[in-house]
Amino acid sequence: MNSQRIIAIILGLICALIWGAHSSVSMLGIREQWTSIDLTAARIGGGLLIALPWMLWHYSRGGHIPWTKAFALSCFAGVLFSLVNIAGLQFAPVTHAGAISLGMTPVLVGLMSKPLLGTEISRDHWLALLLIIGGIGTVWLGTSMTWRYLLGDLCFLAGATLWALYAIFLKRWQIPAAQAAFFTSLGSSPFLLWYLVFWDLPETSPSMLGIQLLYQGLIVGILAIFFYGKTIAVLGPQLGTLFSALPPVVVPVVAAILLDYESHFYEYVGVILVVAGMLIAFFKPMQHQKID
Repeated sequence: MNSQRIIAIILGLICALIWGAHSSVSMLGIREQWTSIDLTAARIGGGLLIALPWMLWHYSRGGHIPWTKAFALSCFAGVLFSLVNIAGLQFAPVTHAGAISLGMTPVLVGLMSKPLLGTEISRDHWLALLLIIGGIGTVWLGTSMTWRYLLGDLCFLAGATLWALYAIFLKRWQIPAAQAAFFTSLGSSPFLLWYLVFWDLPETSPSMLGIQLLYQGLIVGILAIFFYGKTIAVLGPQLGTLFSALPPVVVPVVAAILLDYESHFYEYVGVILVVAGMLIAFFKPMQHQKID
């Protein structure tokens, strides 16, 4: 395994940790009456603290911004993704968010790779995805299914579809990871303008405002998207998106620390299946490459 792949795997693991904590950090805001619109605005505002200076520097060097693609990326991984994903947290538990919103992403990438990228998925990779689906499914076994949960789960599934499209079009358009992160933030900026003009700011403590701007904006909105883009660039969307299946492993741990959440037996079973699926997806292609 070369050094680039090792770095990509490390960045992918860091992304999984960031995403795994996202639902719990968002719930901290929701408990203080923040809505999905408020949290999305915090994500965009925090990201623009870096994206706007970068844009000025980029233009000063004669660069240009493909605004059509920037708006598309902002839907896939920016404002629209954030709205539907955080809205789901108001109806379903955080463990459902980790399982569906990001856990289903590699499965959807596998389904869409042929029509959108023209790439085939190997039998070993499909076996890995089936194990991941099984692991994700076990998360639900310890919770009661209600119509309210179903509504939240549909929001998470929409978010997973958008995240899968982001990975695919990032590869298809060959956009560098750093630029993609800034494009996503800049493309979401009209929403922030609308928010400041027409929406009432939540009554909250300065510490909560700082936490949400830092985590939603700089860490999730810029850093995680940049790391994710680097991972996709090196490993490709099929392997790169597998790291989005790891948040179900992280979510119960972070939720226990921040939200006093108690994990159940089925979540531990799901962890084993998800990790097994990832190991198969990673090491089978490597064995084939050595044989070739």
